[in-house]
Amino acid sequence: MFRFHQAQLATAVILCCGIAHAQSPIVGKLVDDVQLRGVEDVHLVGEFAFLPCREGTRLTICSIADPTAPTVVSSFTHDRLGPVAGLAVDGDTAYITSQGNHRLYVLDVADKSDIHLLGSVMIGDPDVKGILYKVAYRDGYCFVAHQAAKKLYVVDVYDPRQPKVVADAVVTTEDDGPFSVLLRDDYAYVGTLFGKRNRLAVVDLEHPTNPRLKTDLLDPAISQLSGEVIDDLYYCVCWDRNAFLVFDLRNPGEPKLVARLIDERLGEPNRCAIAGDRAYLPMVKGNGIAVVDIADPLAPRFVKTFVDPVMKKTYGVAVREQWLFVGSREGNSLVVIDRRILHQN
Repeated sequence: MFRFHQAQLATAVILCCGIAHAQSPIVGKLVDDVQLRGVEDVHLVGEFAFLPCREGTRLTICSIADPTAPTVVSSFTHDRLGPVAGLAVDGDTAYITSQGNHRLYVLDVADKSDIHLLGSVMIGDPDVKGILYKVAYRDGYCFVAHQAAKKLYVVDVYDPRQPKVVADAVVTTEDDGPFSVLLRDDYAYVGTLFGKRNRLAVVDLEHPTNPRLKTDLLDPAISQLSGEVIDDLYYCVCWDRNAFLVFDLRNPGEPKLVARLIDERLGEPNRCAIAGDRAYLPMVKGNGIAVVDIADPLAPRFVKTFVDPVMKKTYGVAVREQWLFVGSREGNSLVVIDRRILHQN
């Protein structure tokens, strides 16, 4: 159960020298130029936030038991670990992708204060230059996006000490490459980037060791899709298009783009967290969070932005209860925002 200081939530307005000032919705923050260097994403696991750090070449775990006072619990790095872009967590095991040397690392995180390396495996041809991006986990397999190889790789991790690549599926034959991986039913939804045109590729995973590309969806607004599924809707963003998109997944093998919001005020959003009728988008350009009204998912509407210098080049975001957890790649920070105050201002 989260704990918080009642005084911080007592009012949304404070008085200073007779002048009313809106209270900042930031109720907690942690800045660490080493252990939080280049925060890429924020994943919540119980009372902990897992932060893959790209420039910091590490995975850092923070305690958020008290959201107003996040603290570093531990940080894992390795002399062969490159920039970390992808993370998946299953119970006491974490999986991280190393961009530069194309390896998937398997970590024991049972003791959050003492992370151990269990094993690692090379993904794809070591002579193919490019980037490993995101990873997703399900039922003993990791699914890894390899941008340069243009493939989604399947890695058997039943034995965490000896992970092995067992299959792959070509996602695109054009100049784009895989970035994001989201699992739903028997499908992986893979967003691509860096192409003249990019896509949402649908890979059939009914038989994980025999993945196959089922279909793809092309649209000028699609690029580097990143988001989450609520019910049958996939809410996601495309940073270099300033776009917020909604896909209908009622027929999971044939997603449909049903809504879009393209607005420069979104500040090049590259992640998305949903809570109720609001979407929260970290802004690569703008140093803050953009808020989108999704009360009508077919007509998303820009609401506001909140910016602060501590949130420099925001990347990761996660939400739980009234708390919004924001990671900043150049701010080297984890910031906790009270959404109730954010909505009042």
